[in-house]
Amino acid sequence: MNSPLPPFSALRAFEAVGRLGGIRRAAKALGVSHAIVSRHIRGLEERLGVTLLDRESGQLTAVGFDYHGRLVKVFNELREATDAVRGRTDGKLVISCVGGLALHWLATRLAMSSGRNGMPPVDLRSEEGLLDLSNNAVDGDIRYIGDCQTLDRKRGVRTLELARPHVFPLASPMFVSRWGDKIRSAEDLATLPLIEERSDVEWRMWMKAQSIDLPPNTPTGRYGHAHLALAAARAGQGIALGNHYLIAEDLAAGRLVKVVPREKEFVPVTLGAYVFRGPANRWSDPSIVRFRRWLAAQFSADPAY
Repeated sequence: MNSPLPPFSALRAFEAVGRLGGIRRAAKALGVSHAIVSRHIRGLEERLGVTLLDRESGQLTAVGFDYHGRLVKVFNELREATDAVRGRTDGKLVISCVGGLALHWLATRLAMSSGRNGMPPVDLRSEEGLLDLSNNAVDGDIRYIGDCQTLDRKRGVRTLELARPHVFPLASPMFVSRWGDKIRSAEDLATLPLIEERSDVEWRMWMKAQSIDLPPNTPTGRYGHAHLALAAARAGQGIALGNHYLIAEDLAAGRLVKVVPREKEFVPVTLGAYVFRGPANRWSDPSIVRFRRWLAAQFSADPAY
């Protein structure tokens, strides 16, 4: 017999916390008190027997990230079904975004700007996979396209490149204090634990830019998504690759630090770009144009290095 599901109110609170990046933002969006959202999260944790939210950092734990990613798909389906019934008459733009950027960069900026100075209100949804925009389920899609990926250029979709951030090695202060003296150049990184997302392609490309061929079968920890790889790096499990938009808050708080070689500096590397994609037949809609211009301005105002 299947176990009963947690209360919908708790799931809704947790989904909002993960999507908006904190309990206070979730409480404001849901129109309830901070205490109520906190109580929902604690009740959900007790029911599931896991810790979903790190109270010190205010960020989701690795388990919380994974659970949130699964819940997001369910809530997106509920929203899409509701939008279809309503005929999308509320004037909101539905924007999907890759999870790491949504959590660590975009949600905060949207919370400060949405609905102000002509900026249309936005329903932000976290999606990891490249969406089919032909069915108009979303008004726009933001994600990172690696240079090793092939972007679908099919007719009916327009694309705007937003930024090509530098990618650099980073680790926890604990890890660097232990191993930093051994890192004289990029070549020494291959002797230390490396953390990757879905494959070792980005590490191999980054090493290639340093004129180094990563040895075959180099031990790496694989975590599937950028936010999980960064969580592993914060926990001191190794060295990950990241960019400014994903780790600026971690660097400022001292949870992560850039890995700096003692002798030969790393060559600056870009491995891809953040892009905005939208249906070609709605590319010139006034609300989408305003959002696209706002988004481009946000990226331009926040250096990618």
